[in-house]
Amino acid sequence: MASYKGVQGALAALENFFKSRLPAELSAGPTNASVKLLGSQDIASKLSGNLLGIYLHRITIDDHGRTRFFKPQGPGNNQGPRPELPVNLHFLLIANATSATIEADLMAWAMVEIANHGQIDISHVQDIDDEWGQMELLNVTPAEMSTEDLMRIWDVFESSYTSTMAYTAKTVRLRLNPQRLEGEDVKSRVFPTGRL
Repeated sequence: MASYKGVQGALAALENFFKSRLPAELSAGPTNASVKLLGSQDIASKLSGNLLGIYLHRITIDDHGRTRFFKPQGPGNNQGPRPELPVNLHFLLIANATSATIEADLMAWAMVEIANHGQIDISHVQDIDDEWGQMELLNVTPAEMSTEDLMRIWDVFESSYTSTMAYTAKTVRLRLNPQRLEGEDVKSRVFPTGRL
């Protein structure tokens, strides 16, 4: 179970996943491709160079988990079920390159890596959020997105459209405050003082 930094940790895990697997023929010269998390400031200007970008464009609450309690993982799991907020991360893989060949290679390589490793072990997220459970996995699957919805996102980008693929990362479990337990009824006693 993660704190609010679990979302940032999951994105960092995705970035590290791709960086650690980027083949030499793409990362070395003359291609010199890189992997980078893209934020709002990054897309406010034109993308340049040979780049595989990861852009989080939406976060949703998981439909199957929004009203249930999860069994705690890790140490101290004998306290009973604790409330959690399960969220799904919707992100775009964006291949930007100086040539059509490199652009196609970057996107195809990234898609193959995700297809081969549908579950990403994110135990290294503990550098960002040490409350993340050791056994938690991030399931990454292709997402359905219409061309119209994709174009609406690209309308806010300064760069011209380039190869883009939509994915969903499920599920980041964010810790909520424990529910308040009801105690015994409050009893009061009246102690008379002074004269009646």
